[in-house]
Amino acid sequence: MRLLNLQTLTAILAVLSFTKAEDNAIASPDSAVVKLTSETFQGFIKENPLVLAEFFAPWCGHCKKLGPEFSSAADALATKDIKLAQIDCTEERDLCNSFGIKGYPTLKVFRGANEPAEYQGQRQSDSIVSYMTKLSLPAVSVIENSSDLLDSISELTSPMILQVLPPGATGSDANSTFYEVANALRNDFFFVSTSNDEYVKKYATDSKKPTYVVFRADEQLDDASVSNFDTFDKTHLVDFIDVESKPLFGEITGATFQSYMAANIPLAYYFWNTEAERDAVAPIITPLAKKYRGEINFVGLEAPKFGMHAKNINMEETFPLFAIHDIAGNLKYGISQDKDLDNSLIAKFVSDYAAGSLEPIVKSEEIPEVQDEAVYHLVGYEHEAIVKSGKDVLVEYYAPWCGHCKRLAPTYEELAAIYQNDTIGKEKVVVAKLDHTANDVSNLDITGYPTLFLYPGDGSEKILYEGQRSLEALADFIKEKGTYGIDALEIRDAAAAAAAVTEEVAEEAAAPVEHDEL
Repeated sequence: MRLLNLQTLTAILAVLSFTKAEDNAIASPDSAVVKLTSETFQGFIKENPLVLAEFFAPWCGHCKKLGPEFSSAADALATKDIKLAQIDCTEERDLCNSFGIKGYPTLKVFRGANEPAEYQGQRQSDSIVSYMTKLSLPAVSVIENSSDLLDSISELTSPMILQVLPPGATGSDANSTFYEVANALRNDFFFVSTSNDEYVKKYATDSKKPTYVVFRADEQLDDASVSNFDTFDKTHLVDFIDVESKPLFGEITGATFQSYMAANIPLAYYFWNTEAERDAVAPIITPLAKKYRGEINFVGLEAPKFGMHAKNINMEETFPLFAIHDIAGNLKYGISQDKDLDNSLIAKFVSDYAAGSLEPIVKSEEIPEVQDEAVYHLVGYEHEAIVKSGKDVLVEYYAPWCGHCKRLAPTYEELAAIYQNDTIGKEKVVVAKLDHTANDVSNLDITGYPTLFLYPGDGSEKILYEGQRSLEALADFIKEKGTYGIDALEIRDAAAAAAAVTEEVAEEAAAPVEHDEL
């Protein structure tokens, strides 16, 4: 018998491996995993209180690896009223798109009418079983024993939200609200309720109302945050948890960045090279974090991994550094990098920022000495002055690499030229463009390019343009939404008519004069 050569053998093994893995991506029909389609999905979610759904593609390598683990976990959870389901996104594209599925596998936890939550556990069978079993337990743990409470706080790996219930507060509407919030946020926090006398005496401020305490992992008990609501409802409790659950001096990573940005309050960064640098600055930053809790979040950022983020807040990649990003206004402030950072300057810098006495660091191109095109070349340094100049100002915020921006350019230039070539139009209308990758603009939410805003000459609120990107549509927008009602199409047509008359006169003047012969 002829022996197979190594290349042929490798190819066969690869095919066998691929075939086996392909089958493994899809759960075995003998397992407890349920295959869902667009027709069956909603009904299944309504019928089952807790579902872990895997959105996958059969060809996906990570899905192939997860398949057997997912099937094994489904079998282990079958008796606990916890269902595991699969949705094949190559067959159910619309269903997957409705949940914003961008990659495979994506695991989401569905619990009744609540918004689905991202699965945060490991992707082994035991981990899936443990994670989902925990989710099946009551959203709020009731702990009355002091030592048990203390043990729970000392062993925290995520923030604990403790409801302290005085005897007169039991059964109150606030108590019901706490359970509602706990059900919604249980994936991120540990919710506990107690009526323990020791905790009531220490934290309760009203014998008929619950008090809420946030304990953060790896912090002292005395650093806990205690609620002080003048009025109370679900929104106040959620906001309290969102602000107070963050560490006094946290850490920015890929996993935490979005939660800090979503808080929408200023974010103070300390970029560090070594753990020793972070440890040295912690005694300075922690008291500041306590003082400005709810007004400024303070975080560390490991420069060797994430140092390039310094450019996003208008700082140089020279570390350590300290800077504050006003997220709502998109303004950046930083301690000068002309020399090495002196940590003793941080407290005064934060105080000056809170007092509004610092100037932001503006990223901007230089102001052009000459505007030699019909479209005004706008830069960050003069953005506010131009849009508040008393003229109707249309600004295109673009990126040099944007294909849609390049396609708009000829139309935009033609529109600008119409106003520039008219005496009144030039005085009343500015058509401008700003490279948003090279210039900072505050209080402006740009989510894609090009984005166009009209700033009316009367100083009223800017207006987002959402129409067709044609000359006629843009001209009508400025006429209808601007302060002065300048009609670019009318200007264009009048200019064309005048040009035609001028050409006709010129032709007549150039024609030879005919004379009658004698």
